Amino acid sequence: MGTSDTVNTSQFYLELGQLSVDHTQILAKSFDNLPPNPYLDGEFRLRRFSHFTFSDQSLTHLPQKDFVQSEELNTFQGGVVRRYEEIEDEIINSAAFVEMFQHFKNMAHVNDDADIEVHQLRILAKENKETAVAPEGVHQDGFDRIGIFVIQREHLKAGGNLRIHLNKNDAPFINHTFDKGEFVVLNDKRFWHSAATIFPEEGHEGSMDIFVLTAKV
Repeated sequence: MGTSDTVNTSQFYLELGQLSVDHTQILAKSFDNLPPNPYLDGEFRLRRFSHFTFSDQSLTHLPQKDFVQSEELNTFQGGVVRRYEEIEDEIINSAAFVEMFQHFKNMAHVNDDADIEVHQLRILAKENKETAVAPEGVHQDGFDRIGIFVIQREHLKAGGNLRIHLNKNDAPFINHTFDKGEFVVLNDKRFWHSAATIFPEEGHEGSMDIFVLTAKV
């Protein structure tokens, strides 16, 4: 198991942690198999999407469903009904994948029957071109809990640091370049989040690989 540090123990606010090295390496390999993304963000985001419940240290993979956010929550492509390919069974059945759920559930006090949605994302910075990691800016996702697990960064010279804000117009009180399995689990009702634009190394295409877990508890 990886490590974690509690920011507030009396009431859930957020927690930081890091996945084990071996599990991070297992998860990293799966990002090379992400399919093309046919939607508005497809030029700079590859994605898979699945959802689960997690109880008694066991995952239940729920039937495939569409993903949609309101225009109020997502000004970039809100209101668009999107259907992505499922996360691969080899990853779902791995101890590495389960470790993310263990941290998320234990830290955020997620109920056994909660529908936990999982986005597997590779964010691309094409050669000599910057990419907005979060084109919607400072935002909330409309859930109770969010976990952002940064698995790896490749050929990036700058950017991609995750930012956590107390209010939408406040400066971030966390501004960190997460990498190598580092993660943050946070209360989406209490905090806002954003991410810095990424810049590729000269002569390379850069990328940032993340899993995002969301749930209503």
